[in-house]
Amino acid sequence: MNKFIRIVLLAVLMLAMSSCKAFAQTEDIYIMYTNDVASEVGGEIGYAGVKGYKNYLESENEYVTLVDAGDFFDGELSTMSKGEYIVELMNAVGYDVVTLGNQEFSIGLDALASNIDASDFDYVSCNLKYLGEGKDPLDKVQPYVIKKYGWTKIAFIGVTTPETLIPDKQAYEAICVNGEPIYSFYENDEGLELYEQVQKTVDKVRKKVDYVIVLAHLGNNSVTDGFSSYDLIDNTYGIDVVIDGHSHTVIPGENVYNAKGDNVILTSTGQKIENFGVLKLSPEHEITSVLYSQTYEIDYGIEAMVNSILEQMN
Repeated sequence: MNKFIRIVLLAVLMLAMSSCKAFAQTEDIYIMYTNDVASEVGGEIGYAGVKGYKNYLESENEYVTLVDAGDFFDGELSTMSKGEYIVELMNAVGYDVVTLGNQEFSIGLDALASNIDASDFDYVSCNLKYLGEGKDPLDKVQPYVIKKYGWTKIAFIGVTTPETLIPDKQAYEAICVNGEPIYSFYENDEGLELYEQVQKTVDKVRKKVDYVIVLAHLGNNSVTDGFSSYDLIDNTYGIDVVIDGHSHTVIPGENVYNAKGDNVILTSTGQKIENFGVLKLSPEHEITSVLYSQTYEIDYGIEAMVNSILEQMN
């Protein structure tokens, strides 16, 4: 090998090394999360506290995302406005990605589709399958979305509980035509069909992204065997974090083994913004999760919106 070729190869190698370094994650990424808000938009924390802490994080960091793991269209406020007030508030707070909980269907398909159109954030659910005829009313719900943070990419995958199909519940009745549901949630084979669908989705995005975060509305106690967040983690691989909802359980951050024996962080805030969560993804690819039961950062614009809306209920 002559001297010129050696110099060229050395230059290419150095360029490749510098490119890898340039493309690596260089800053912390923060993912704030809520679940099962159920129209409890005021209270000690409320949406004003969530927005206030989001403002604080954004003042100190470049990369901040806010997500929800379902059941925001629930409770008296959602019933009263068919979810419209909730969308107004969530847009103002600055949500980025949400998954569908079972209670999202309780307001009716027409109202849900209208609210999705009015939302500034993405809806994800990889196990929502339309079985009806004609156009899918919820065709804007995606299996996943990928968000970019500099050169770092995160896939947010949604999973909706198959318990949405429990008969005689309001959600079930809302998705039935002539007594038959027009949506499937991959509910067959005691969970195996669900795991397979989630795994297919994870496999599709895993090589494209640095992190895979599942927004799951599954729950982990008092739920149907095979459909818990623990069951999902135990039967899949390639997921870094599961942010859970549905069972109203408080989980600051638990390490759960997946199908290959790797750790997956499972976390859930409880309900009604009794806590909100913050994931920190470091440049060293370390992931930590913390729940906050109070905050001194309040967004007074959101507080005024909440108070105005609540006054209309009285």
